[in-house]
Amino acid sequence: MSSSTSTATVEQTTPVVTGTNGVHTKTTTLEALASQVQENARIVSDFLRSCGHEGPSFERDSPTMLLPSSALPDISAAIQAIMGAALQMFHLAAGPSEYLPNLAVGIFHLVPLDSPIAYPSLAAAAGVSVKQLKTVTRMAMTNYLFCEPEPNTVAHTATSALIASDASFHDWASFMCEASVPMASKLVEATEKWTDSEEKNQTAYNVAFDTDLPFFDHLKTQPDKTRQFANYMKNVQKSGGTGMHYLIEGFDWASLGKGTVVGGSSGAASISLATRFPDLNFVVQDLPENAADGQEFLASPEQQEKLSRSVTSRIFFNGHGFFQPQQFQGADVYLLRMILHDWPKKEAVKILQNILPALKDTSRIIIMDTVLPQPGSIPTAQERLLRARDMTMLEAFNSLERDLEDWKQLLASVDERLTLKSVVQPVGSVLSVLEVTFAHH
Repeated sequence: MSSSTSTATVEQTTPVVTGTNGVHTKTTTLEALASQVQENARIVSDFLRSCGHEGPSFERDSPTMLLPSSALPDISAAIQAIMGAALQMFHLAAGPSEYLPNLAVGIFHLVPLDSPIAYPSLAAAAGVSVKQLKTVTRMAMTNYLFCEPEPNTVAHTATSALIASDASFHDWASFMCEASVPMASKLVEATEKWTDSEEKNQTAYNVAFDTDLPFFDHLKTQPDKTRQFANYMKNVQKSGGTGMHYLIEGFDWASLGKGTVVGGSSGAASISLATRFPDLNFVVQDLPENAADGQEFLASPEQQEKLSRSVTSRIFFNGHGFFQPQQFQGADVYLLRMILHDWPKKEAVKILQNILPALKDTSRIIIMDTVLPQPGSIPTAQERLLRARDMTMLEAFNSLERDLEDWKQLLASVDERLTLKSVVQPVGSVLSVLEVTFAHH
């Protein structure tokens, strides 16, 4: 194929590509974007074949530059069209609440929810210069935070509107920016300072915030950060991959009959299970102040109106820390949901060992936590979020998200009589349900 033929092909078939300034119409659909990617990929592939060049790949010896120097501008434009459409597809497919973990930015409440605002007005409200505002905001627009519907105006996109209108989601995004980003930037320094440490006060968090206190102890000294983190966790808990319905699906709770389940935190898991399984009873354990807050929440008029007496009467709160021997003897299930990933091996072993004396022959420990996949075994977009969470555990706690072998080794370190009976990952869940049994003899 001659270069002139190549040029004609590109000119005839390259589709119009939606810009990246956030000015989108309802015609910007997944199907339209997919067609753009497919058509432009064909153009680029045809050109590369005509030149005797291989297409792009992830192999180590793949060329560092995709296009040869002889490529005409229209071929380069097709490459840009592929990247632009693919990025838009990613954000559309992820949706406002799911794609935000991939970035961190910030002014939201000063932009009206239902109309655009001029840059000078927004700059005055924010107390910054128009020049600075344009630079930062237009960068944010490349990630579909805000848009510029008319020259020199700013308006919300679906994602920025969600942050502006949902207070707890705003706290989640703020915590990502104000804590997660500084931690990540200090990981190398922490590693140089405390090589291979598993101490929970020798972390990237400690370097970033210049404290000798472990993460949770340091949060307690800052009431606003404590509130922000609580909302951060609420949003993690209600995100698509960690919903309570996966806990319900991951184990045969009905088989427990009139059994008792001991869990923790605010009682959200117990409420979900109690609503679904009317024969079960629940003991919610947490530090005394948290248990009192949970009891108060359950007794609030809102919850009393929302939940029937038959549900609330089966949920009890108990002040107890999991670094102390388990007080409640002989429960059918001891539930640890999103707990052990916060703790290095030494502390995780202690948490589990404190449960063992309370177990009866038929008791189970149910762990709901991440089981990391083998590299490359799941789609990259899904895997990179799990790897990001793994990094966060390292940066904040010197802990980790564990793979299956890590879980087996952890249980073996606790007691050789513990057996990992089953691992269930409900479809759509980023967490797995691990059923652990204990042989007394």
